[in-house]
Amino acid sequence: MILLTDNDILIKLSQCNLTNEALAVFECALPDCHVLDFVKHSLYLNDADKCIAKRVGSVEAYERLYELVQGCTELGAADEDIDFLEELSQMENIDAGEQALLLHAHDLHDKGAPFWLATGDKRALMGVHNSESVTAKSILRQRVECTESLVLKIMNIYGFDAVNHKIAGAARVTARFDSVLRMAFGTGRDINHARGCLQSYLNPITSFIRP
Repeated sequence: MILLTDNDILIKLSQCNLTNEALAVFECALPDCHVLDFVKHSLYLNDADKCIAKRVGSVEAYERLYELVQGCTELGAADEDIDFLEELSQMENIDAGEQALLLHAHDLHDKGAPFWLATGDKRALMGVHNSESVTAKSILRQRVECTESLVLKIMNIYGFDAVNHKIAGAARVTARFDSVLRMAFGTGRDINHARGCLQSYLNPITSFIRP
């Protein structure tokens, strides 16, 4: 199994200290997680102060992010399908990183290789959803975990209290934090509130989410 991961999900898992829990959901090991070869540069991993200021917001999250990325497998350039690349270029909210991951997903799909895509960028998923690309929608169908779906599944395994403790604690130490997680978790929140909040942000893209 190959797990393709983007920068956003790496940051959020590191901030919340939920990497091991996420791997349990996917039933995979860290080397099964594949990141783009330029992720170290885009996350400023060689400059801790810059990474903390612009990406993760705390020393602890930086250390977890560094260890996480170091343990992942790097992806080189994907084989380019010109027609699919043209479709991607017409979509909204697909940045260079998401485009590269989708090219890898396309390549794996064509080869019949099993893969999942983990992303913290719902805007990119909405870009695919709102596009006319039958190919992209077929590739992503039931193969995606975004932040909200992943946290819901982590709660199913580890329980609300454990997840709330980690996410609420992470939200207190940095302003650079996911707004949906901040709304869903914290003091006075319960499992019904958290589930309802997370699920409401999944509704438009449910066809992409892993069962």
